[in-house]
Amino acid sequence: MKIPFLLIFLSFLTSPLFAQELRTGSHDLRIQWIEFNNAKPGTVEVTSIGKGKYKIKGEQRDPTRNEYVTIQGTVEVAERKLLFDGKIVSRIESINEGKPCERVGPQVFRATGTRKYWRLFEKLNCDGITTDYIDIFF
Repeated sequence: MKIPFLLIFLSFLTSPLFAQELRTGSHDLRIQWIEFNNAKPGTVEVTSIGKGKYKIKGEQRDPTRNEYVTIQGTVEVAERKLLFDGKIVSRIESINEGKPCERVGPQVFRATGTRKYWRLFEKLNCDGITTDYIDIFF
């Protein structure tokens, strides 16, 4: 019986031998739409729950508008990636008719090149046309 390469690769990425440490405590969280309004970055709190897994919860809000991004779930570190499972909700007045965009389930954040943050890999907003840059800083 053949096992697909992708399954082998994913099991390798999440194996204890490949797991890496993530700094616990506060990390900056940003979505570019709120950043453009000169709002302060949000924060996420990272807490170890054992065996290379971490709980993550946080938000960024624009204090002058009802715009935000929230994140809650678990992550595992794999090289320069965060393997996230949980819920991310963003609401920007001028995007998706002002309705919240919910991303639920597994997502990947990647740090590429010399970036000092992980960026959500699936950037497409729920409206199907807008690109959201949601970043978690080291």
